[in-house]
Parts: sequence; C-alpha cells; structure tokens
Amino acid sequence: MVASIDCETTTKIVPKSLSGYRESSQSSESSQDSVDAPRHYQFVDFRAAASPDRQKRMPPIVEKIITGLTTLSELPGGSTTKHRTLPTLLLYDNAGLELFDRITYLPEYYLTDCEIDVLRTHTQSIVAQIPDNSDVIELGCGSLRKTQILLDALNQQRSGVTYYAIDVMPQPLHDSMESLAPKFANVSFVALCGTYDEVLTHFKKSTRRKTVLWLGSSIGNFACDGAVQFIAGISDSALTANDSIVIGMDKQKAPEIIMDAYHDSQGITAEFELNALSHANYIFSSYISELKGCLSPNNECDSCIFDVDKFRYAGEYDEDVGRHNAFLEALEDTLVKWPSEIAAQVKELCGDSGDLPLQRGERIYIESSHKYGDGSASVLARSAGLIHTAEWQDSRNYYMLNMFRKPPTTMSQPPTIRSSSFNKWSESSHRARMIEQIDPSVSQYPTIPTLPEWQHVWSTWDTLLLHIIPRRCLYDQPIDLRHPFIFYLGHVPAFADIHMAAADAMPLTEPQSYAQWFERGIDPNIEDLTICHSHSEVPKEWPQVDEILAYRDRVRARFVNWLIAYEKNGASVEAARHVWMAFEHEALHFETLLYMVLQMGPGDIQSPIETSFAPLGGRQPCESWIKYVGGSDLVFGLAGDDEFAMQGQALRPGHVFGWDNESPQTRISLEPFSIRAQPITNGEYLAFLQALSASSESVDGLVPLSWISLDQDSATPLAGDYVVRTVVGTPSISVTEAALWPVCVSQKQANAYAKWSGKRLPTEAEWIHASRAYHLARALATGDRKADFAKCQSVDGFLDQELKQGPMAILQQPYDMFVPSDANVDLASWHPRPVATDGASFLGNAWEWTSTPFYPYDGFKPSAMYPGYSADFFDPIPDQDSTHYVVQGGSYATHRRIAHRQTFRNWYQRGYPYVLATFRLVSDV
Repeated sequence: MVASIDCETTTKIVPKSLSGYRESSQSSESSQDSVDAPRHYQFVDFRAAASPDRQKRMPPIVEKIITGLTTLSELPGGSTTKHRTLPTLLLYDNAGLELFDRITYLPEYYLTDCEIDVLRTHTQSIVAQIPDNSDVIELGCGSLRKTQILLDALNQQRSGVTYYAIDVMPQPLHDSMESLAPKFANVSFVALCGTYDEVLTHFKKSTRRKTVLWLGSSIGNFACDGAVQFIAGISDSALTANDSIVIGMDKQKAPEIIMDAYHDSQGITAEFELNALSHANYIFSSYISELKGCLSPNNECDSCIFDVDKFRYAGEYDEDVGRHNAFLEALEDTLVKWPSEIAAQVKELCGDSGDLPLQRGERIYIESSHKYGDGSASVLARSAGLIHTAEWQDSRNYYMLNMFRKPPTTMSQPPTIRSSSFNKWSESSHRARMIEQIDPSVSQYPTIPTLPEWQHVWSTWDTLLLHIIPRRCLYDQPIDLRHPFIFYLGHVPAFADIHMAAADAMPLTEPQSYAQWFERGIDPNIEDLTICHSHSEVPKEWPQVDEILAYRDRVRARFVNWLIAYEKNGASVEAARHVWMAFEHEALHFETLLYMVLQMGPGDIQSPIETSFAPLGGRQPCESWIKYVGGSDLVFGLAGDDEFAMQGQALRPGHVFGWDNESPQTRISLEPFSIRAQPITNGEYLAFLQALSASSESVDGLVPLSWISLDQDSATPLAGDYVVRTVVGTPSISVTEAALWPVCVSQKQANAYAKWSGKRLPTEAEWIHASRAYHLARALATGDRKADFAKCQSVDGFLDQELKQGPMAILQQPYDMFVPSDANVDLASWHPRPVATDGASFLGNAWEWTSTPFYPYDGFKPSAMYPGYSADFFDPIPDQDSTHYVVQGGSYATHRRIAHRQTFRNWYQRGYPYVLATFRLVSDV
C-alpha cells in the first residue's frame, strides 16, 4: 500500500488498492475544501453513504438504538443488573468529538497527560519498532494532538512511511490533516473516512509492514471478551505476520482518581455523555427526512425520540471489576417516541410500535471504561492470538502503551478468556463458586486433540524448522548429545506414522525405511558418552530435505483422514491413545528442537517475530516466601488411566490420557516447608557468580550455557557483560529486563546456588503441592471468598483451613483450572518474561528443577505401546548415583495441554545444561 507523491501539486495520491472506492475531493461537511486548492493529503470516503448503490433500508445504527432501548441487558463483564442500552458510537459525532477534545485538557482528566508523558519519554523506543517503508494506521485519530509526537519522530528518523488516519466523521479528519500534513514532508498522509469494518479489510492485501495505533483508552469501552474479539478482528482483517498493534490502556488506581476524571467540576463530561441523545435524535431525523425525500434532516419534535432536557449523566466505579460505568438517567417520567413513519419497522424489531415509557430514575447504559491490572496486556494479546512484545508506562504508573505483534504461527488456538482476567489476580471469581460442583471425570480439553489443534502444532513446527533455522543449517548439530536438526524433521512424522499405523491397522507410510532411521533419537549419558539407551539406526547419509517434507505431508494427510473418521464414528481406546501419544510427542519435541536452536550462533537464527526488551531501570526482584503445613494425605498421580485394564474398550468422553510414569496414583506425606514464590533470576544468579569470584572461589562449570559472554577473552572471570540466548535477540543481563527472567541452568548449577544460599531445591511432591495449592488459593481469594482469604492472611493458612473441612478433590484434578491467564506457556512469548513479584504463577517461563530422582511410583507398569518412554531413564537405585531428575511446570514453549496437566512428569540429566529449566528455593520449617 504505497502512497506516491504528485510533485506538481504535492497532493498525496491514494494507493491503487483503495481506488475502488469513491474519492471525496470536496466534503459536503467542509467549507474549507476547494476543488482547485491542492491538498497535502489524500481523502478517501469508505462510508456506506458514499456508495451510489446504497439500498434505502433502515441503517444499522437505527436498528441498534431501537433494540438496545427495548431490551434489558446485563452490563459487560457479568453484572446481574439489567439496563436499557445505547451504542457507544453515539458519543462521537462532530459535537461529541469537540467536547471530548475539551475533556482532554481538563485538570481532572489525567489520561491525556499520562499518554503524552509516555509518548514523549519513550518516543525513540516506540519509533524503533516502526520500520522504513511501512504504513502507520491510526484508529479514531481525533485531533492528532498526541499522534504528532510520533509523527515528528517518524518524519525525522524514517523514510517511506505513510500515515493513514481513520475516523467516522469527515470534518475532524479534514481539520486535523490540513493542519498537520504540511508540517511533515517525509511522511505521506491519507485520510480514510468510515468505520473500521469498512476500511481495515483493504489493508490485508498490502505487502508493506503495518503498525496500527489505537491510542487513548478506547479499549476500556469493551468488556474482556469484546476487547479480544475487536483486536482479533483487526488482526484477521488487516495484519500479516510481524505487523503490530499499539494499544493504550488505562491502569487500575485509586477509585477517587478515576471518579474525578469522569465527573469533572466544569460538567463537560456530562455534556459529552448527554450529547449522545442529541446525536440519536439527529440520526432518526435524518432517516425520516430521507424516507420523505427531503434534502436536509427534519428537526421537528415529531422526528426526535428523546427529550434531552429530561435526562442527566450518572456514573459509578466498580472497584472489584475495575470498571467505570456511564449512564443517562431519567430526571422524571418520560417517553422514547418512535416516529410514525417507522412504526412498522419498530414493531418488527421489538414486537410493539408504541412509545417506550421510562420511569424517573431509570438508567440507560451508554459506555464502560475498564481499567487494567498488571499482566492484563499479556492475557489480552494471547487471547487474541498475538504476542505482547513491548510495554511503555508513564512516570506515575497510571497508563501504559502496549505493542502486540502478529506471530507467523501460534502453538495452539487462543484460549477462551476468563470474565475477569484483567483484574489484579488474573483469575475468575465464578470459577471459585463452581468448585463444589466439579465433576472429577470432566476434562478441560477434548481427549483427542482436534484438527485445528494439530494444525496449530504443525504450523509452529514448520516455523521453527523451516524459518527460524535457515535451510543451510538443517544438517548442523549444535549439541553433540543430540542428532543434527535434519533428524527431527523426519523423527516427528516417523514416530507419528508408527503410531498411526497401529491406530488404523494399516501399513506404514512410504518409504517405510524412515521408521527405522527416525523412530528414536539419542540421549547419551553426558558423563560417559558410551552409555546410551537403544535408538534408531543412523543412516550413512540423511535423506534430502524435500524428500522428508513430502513424507511429512503424507503422514499429516493420514492424520487428517483419521480425525475426520473419528468425529463420525469414534474410536477404540487403544487407537485414541496412539493418536494422543503422537500429538504430545510432537509438542514435547518442539522444546527439544528449540533449546538446540538456542545453541546456534545468534547470527544464524532467523527471528520469527520482532520484539524489544524493556530496560532494567534499576528494578530488583522482591522475593517472598510461602509456608505450607504439609500433610499425610496428599494424593499425586493420574487416576483412571490404566492402559492394560482399558484394553478393548471404547473411548469414554472426558477421559484423560497420561504417560506411564504418571500412574498409578500415590499418597505422599509432606513435612512443613517454606518455598520461595519466585524462581531465581538471571540477575540473582550473576550476583552469585560474582560473589564466588570475589572470594576467589572457582566458577568453573557454573556459568549457564543459556548465556553468552560478551568478553570471552577477558582474563578476569565475570568481568564483562552477559546476554541471554533467545530466538528473538540477545538481551543484556546488566541493562535489560533479562536480569529479571528466570535463569536457565542445569540441576548441578541450581544445587550449587541453593547450597551457597543455605537452602535446597524442592522435592517433586513439595513443588506439585505448592503449585496446586497456590493457584487454587489465589483463585479462591477473589469474589465470594475474598473476605475468608483476608482473615487467614496467607496462602498456607487459607489452604490449611480448607483442607480441615474435608478432602479437596479439586487438588487431584488432572488439569489445573486455576493457572493464571498470563502464565507464559504455549508461546505466549518467544522468550521468558520477568518473574512476578507476587508469585502469580508456578507455571511458565521455564521448567523447574526438583531434588527428586526420576523413578516410578509404586505399582508402575511400562506402557505396552511405548515401553521405553520412561523405563529407559529410571535410575537403577533411587536416591543413589542418580542421573535423571524430575522437572516440573513448563516453559514458555510448553504446549498448554501439557503445562496444565498437573500429573505430567518431565525429567533431564542433572548435568544437562541446555534445557529450559530454572529453580526456586525451599527451606525446612
């Protein structure tokens, strides 16, 4: 979508991709326009009214007004109180926009000052995310008072940028563009008049990079699900991979500050809200005039539906939800009068054409302004299928701008957002009220992953293997303990095909020799490379890439056909288990391949998405500890998935499959312990190494391989800076947020830190109990149980109280339903994030080492379908000469199904330095 410049008139020419719409060379609403006067911008009218073939039917806005007024609806976000409603769009006609502009200058209205603070303070960082020869598209641009801060920087630092301003009203567009466009010679300006739906779809065909600006705090007008749908709609209609959206979000703060902002002393906010009624009157008058064939709107009283003088503005702030609600309240009994010309249409819509009576004190809902808690931007991005790549805040921490990017793929479908996921706890209070009704047999996920789930995983694999890894590097072997990349290109489909052949009792996919070469990889003992479990035959020469890709496609087609048949006819439990195994195997090996990629030279990695890393800014982690009383009746492991007892049965709805090491259930007694709410960060681990070095102790073998030294030739250990390996860049530990990320280390390195600090690593049972209990307690601490939680003053005390009242079956559920929505799993981000100072999640960022050797629960039976999965790696004698140790939780690259399954057990060799695994500390009570 490149806008060229006519050198003779300096008028910006609209791109050809938009030329199918009527170009307005002279707006009927602008007295300043002249056919002969050259413009420094181009104006394109996308409105339905601008189309000559417009059908004369009731406009959608009129229908929305009628249905909203005649229907009682709950407020967005789950309020049980019902109100009549009016579309928020009514606030923004010419008069409304002018009033809103006046509001932004009021001393009580902090939002604009905060936003200008953010834009001025972080201009360089924001502009750095906008490339040359790209399009900047602003939604609801208004007066461009704030945007010109960015435009000035773009004009000075970028070339080939086209700025598109979108608004529904032509006059404000002309006013803003005529004043600003001549000031910025290096930026092309195009004004697009219309709704977002009418305009945005025409950007999808563009090959230029796009940055959408949604400044202000308009996102607050949407409830959680509405905000997700709106942003996802923008992404679907206008964006391609690596395009971005910058969204302004007002943060939660003291209620009195928010109430003052929406109830100013001059009464301009009230005038702004009441203007919606005048706008509705104008819309109905215009429609009636059109029906009558008049050239101008009929302003007679019989065409107006409201008596505006009989209403006042009323607002309230719901602190629990974090939302200000605006209403138009009847001062006395009044009527909404429907014009006689549309009586039949009104009756068709609502069943009655009579005037609508409103009683004194009755309220009409017009808009909400949601305020966002910490972590909410990540929840919003993930739910919309985007990635949160940058955040900028004002000096008072009142307001934030967030950048979301569209990834080339996602690991799974965006999760369903919870109704209050944007509040402080990122949890849903209605979940707490459902606890007593939970059926232990009901799973959060379909037993067999759906076809869309498979397609998401396949797409992520292809991004990693065929984009992030350059094709020239596919035969490289960055880790000696693993095969080269090319093996995994064939291993995943070969393993899947072996299990599919068993599932549908059909021959292997050709060439069948791939099953011999690619069935199983290597995992030698890192302390003695001659010790290695059984593995596939290694061919003298690996097949060509295109041959393996063709094989992969044949295997995938086989799965698609099986899944279609399964939807129609069901499947045996054995066949279903084979298919499920193939899915989780593929998801798990994505992490194997990812940590291998991280050991490549950073210059060889082709980033899947652009991102930025926030400066450290002097912040330090604020550690906290949680005490648990333990207990003798704690149950671990998966129930009801005995592979042998289920043979020959049909697959039951809601069944949860697990690997053999997850069964059978076992009871473990725990002594009291305290666990740190946060894992150890890169910054803390670096301080540990520096302390050892300062005391002349050796740091050999303790520097993580997840780091890269920028001063490897220094004779002084730890003298230079370190950066962290990611596929989207190498941020510095000393100056960026990477200092606050969990450090990824081997278990040996984790133990060295724990010993130095006088603590220890948690056992597997301690970690599982702490994770389950903490997530549950945080969920219960909202809504109906907030007061109960406050009395106990701690997670430990609250859980102790709950456990004394009887067994809590919820702790034994296969899936953890209370994992915070902003947990960094499932590629919510392509790198770790700073640890939460309040310990909001035990899941995400990285797996966590335990002190438990990997050995089976009592009564363990190796899987008949994959007997070597666990058994090949159990230590011969528990607690003696242990090699493999259990890791728990999940990393940023762990599929959501796996991270949420509380019974899943993962393991690695204690000295393995590549895994995405961190640790937290425990002390005995």
